[in-house]
Amino acid sequence: MKSLGLSLSYFLPALYFCTVLLYFLIFFRKKKHLEYLTTYFLGVLLAVHVANMTIRWFALHVVPVSTVFDAMSFLAFAILVVYFIIELSIKNKASGFYIMTFAFVAEVTSAINYNWEPETNELLTNTPFAIHASLNIVGYTALSLSAIYALLYIIQNRNMKLRRFNVIYDQLPALTYLEMMSIRSVLIGIVLTGCGLMLGHYQTHQVFGKFWLSDPKVIVTDLAWLFYLLGYLGARLFRWRGRWMAYLSLSGFTVLLLGGVIVVFFAESFHEFF
Repeated sequence: MKSLGLSLSYFLPALYFCTVLLYFLIFFRKKKHLEYLTTYFLGVLLAVHVANMTIRWFALHVVPVSTVFDAMSFLAFAILVVYFIIELSIKNKASGFYIMTFAFVAEVTSAINYNWEPETNELLTNTPFAIHASLNIVGYTALSLSAIYALLYIIQNRNMKLRRFNVIYDQLPALTYLEMMSIRSVLIGIVLTGCGLMLGHYQTHQVFGKFWLSDPKVIVTDLAWLFYLLGYLGARLFRWRGRWMAYLSLSGFTVLLLGGVIVVFFAESFHEFF
């Protein structure tokens, strides 16, 4: 099992690279006839990554976020999952090269520092906690991608107003697709992060006897999620579109990011594992 796990861990970066190369050929070398292959490449990549994490879990009881470099690999997986959902639902592949490049870099960084060590932290071998952490990471990744799509929307919109039809303008998706991608990413992030937070509060109740603790990280995360939820519901209710949604997505991500930085550097939390 160890040899299979090691083989998959070094095979994954090659698969990510091949996927990035495929998108590069499609959009920078105009090989449009290869577009039908992206779904198959992403599907195989997803299956191999799941197999790798499953093997490590059964062999070592290692949660995907037990170390920084394990977390990098799971970040690549999270990007892959969110982007795969977006591409399948919106039927637009124009951002694939940029998004999958992020995933490739994260996976390579993880593979270089790969290790086969059993987990010693009892919390990190707990299955409910693994699900809680995994849902939150995939949710945060979706919110991050939403911010990236929102930023690209603002750039593309500005290029159109200034009639600046350069290389970047040609390679980016149309405004309509960027808006749809950002909104879809926000929705995925709200749902998955919400499930992860609810599971976390349930575990808190099981361990500490109450659903909410005055922990800075919990408070910041809950408030950021609530900000996203209210913003999304407000956008649906008042039909905010275009730039308004882009700025809303960027604002939400800024709140989440700044809150995380404040907690990391200025507050103590029981969420510290390594």
